[in-house]
Amino acid sequence: MRPIAIVLVVAALAAGLTGILAKAWLDRQVAGPAPAPVAVSEVLVTARDVAAGSVISSDDLRYESWPNSVVTPRLVVRRPGEDPKAQLVGQVTRRALTEGEPFTAAATFRQDSSGVLAGILAPGMRAMSIAISNSSAVSGFITPGDRVDIILATDLQRSVESNGGQNSGGGPILRYVSETVLDNVRVLAIDQQIIRGRDGAAIQGKTATVEVTPKQGEILATVGMIGTLQLVLRGLPDGKAAAVAPEEGGPPPFTPDTEASKALQSLAEGKAKPAKTSSGGGGGATVKINRAGTITSEGFAR
Repeated sequence: MRPIAIVLVVAALAAGLTGILAKAWLDRQVAGPAPAPVAVSEVLVTARDVAAGSVISSDDLRYESWPNSVVTPRLVVRRPGEDPKAQLVGQVTRRALTEGEPFTAAATFRQDSSGVLAGILAPGMRAMSIAISNSSAVSGFITPGDRVDIILATDLQRSVESNGGQNSGGGPILRYVSETVLDNVRVLAIDQQIIRGRDGAAIQGKTATVEVTPKQGEILATVGMIGTLQLVLRGLPDGKAAAVAPEEGGPPPFTPDTEASKALQSLAEGKAKPAKTSSGGGGGATVKINRAGTITSEGFAR
């Protein structure tokens, strides 16, 4: 009986070993060969949204592992023994940065470098300064990076008086008028401050530097001699909305004093009405005169 028992034990061991080897082989066939490790690099990216003209802090940037196959020379990569993130802290952003976008060296400039304002300008744009005050710049709450409309307010009576006091239209003389001469203009600086404070505090200044096209610069230079300029702050949702063109045949694209004041409108309408002449004896003839479409009556004594 002993030889039979030994044979049975050996057979059982052989069967178990065969099963283990077969399972290991099947597992290798299902899993396949292990993938080769992918070479990666530490790429510098923006950790959160950063507005244009902001000072870069350590919390604004972070490193992410990117495959070497997608890393290009224009990206900022951390090499052994180097920390480019620390070197960029304190620089100023030329444009708005979005969370997660790869950081490039051209996105910022040093505050002490030359041509700081030129670095903020978009290609083909110009920088031009206009005089402001607290009342014309929303009490100092307009800061670099905001977008504004520029309104001209002028006194038309001066031009009428220089023309001998005659109103060629024949109607009531309008004295004050305002109109939007530029819209959706980006503010680059208030006085010499080109950086928006993180605390959002108001910036008191006497000049505002705005980004304009060459033609818009000519318009600003002209309207600055005509009257006073007012900055109107635009909200964030419509900061890039296109201006709506006035409808043909609609109201004029400006606001006269008679439209702003009902009292002036009533007074102007009253002066525009022809005066009634008495029909009694000694009265003269009444002649209707058409001046550029405006009908008036003139009395002549006999």
